Amino acid sequence: MKRIYVATKARGFLLTLFKTEHENLVFQYKENQLYETNSKAKHIIAKLVKSKLADHLGLIQRLKVSDTDSTNVFSYNRFLKSDKDYVVCLENPFALVHYSINRNSTLLSKMKLKKYFQDKHLKAVVCLSKACLNTLDNVYEIPSSVKTTQIYPLIEKNPLTSLENIQSKSHSRDIQCLYISSKFTLKGGKDILECFKRLQQQGINNIKLVIITQLNSIDEKTHREITENKNIQAYDFKFSKDELNEFYNASSIMLNPSRQDSFSLVVLEAMKSGNAILTSDLYALSEMVEHDFNGYLVGPKFRFFNYDNMPNVAVWNHRSETIYSDYIDANMVEFLFKKLTYLNSNREELERLALNSYNKAVTGEFSEEYIKKKWSTIF
Repeated sequence: MKRIYVATKARGFLLTLFKTEHENLVFQYKENQLYETNSKAKHIIAKLVKSKLADHLGLIQRLKVSDTDSTNVFSYNRFLKSDKDYVVCLENPFALVHYSINRNSTLLSKMKLKKYFQDKHLKAVVCLSKACLNTLDNVYEIPSSVKTTQIYPLIEKNPLTSLENIQSKSHSRDIQCLYISSKFTLKGGKDILECFKRLQQQGINNIKLVIITQLNSIDEKTHREITENKNIQAYDFKFSKDELNEFYNASSIMLNPSRQDSFSLVVLEAMKSGNAILTSDLYALSEMVEHDFNGYLVGPKFRFFNYDNMPNVAVWNHRSETIYSDYIDANMVEFLFKKLTYLNSNREELERLALNSYNKAVTGEFSEEYIKKKWSTIF
């Protein structure tokens, strides 16, 4: 049995991978190393780390790993200084250079990157998406001694969901939609709200919406609009995994008009619960959602990633004026309205999309068995 020490802070979704029983692996980690949202202080530090000065200084974090009794070491988005062989799990190529799209090309950074990639203990870079894997070579010169591969996040089946349940909720009088985001506006919350205002004005009251978000991130005017719409219920972002499974299982459509996502875990979780998906087409979202197969895709007003999955400099380096600004994406609102009304009138189509979503999520490269086997092979 190999013991894998988790050396970095990691997103909460990795907890499923760490806790799952593997045939020949056991992950050693501390619960306090997991996080979901950043504090204001961390946001300020992150801003300094992403500055132009940090680019010129070649600031690239490399964490020192203390002696452990592990066989190998696991890292998320960071290089390590370790006397044990290690693997980096990577969300996006630029995560290694603190999401600065210029840092990989400065003189000091090039020297450091060459040294870090040639470290004999770095054995593999495992990307969470094909979008990440297929753009690695655009950003780094990775030696042949380092294996590069791709494994999707390990998300368990929703124990409440069945094929019969998916068919039943697709044909119930009310269609339940779900929107989950820690930050209401960044994943298109205002676009969704505008769509549901339009539905209400048209007298369509059987399409319901559950919003799960950090309620203190919503301004007073938006909060009032939510409470005034009888078809919307809003909850604070504080539910357990089991409680979230109930929301996923009760819904038929996941709304994810995201403006920034590289990999949206809520989309994959919704698929595991038999939801059709309405989403933007950014980065790895189009790997999970196939247009007119298990949902529908649309381009957002501002492309955080270009169609080649590389950062769009005009947006990436000017977020305050683009994706972080206060705007309604009229094209997104129209997309949501048309697709929701269409699926409301065509329940066979809703059932087809929902069943395809579920089957795609629980088989092949998204299945738990496949993912566990790939991680075992890597280590």
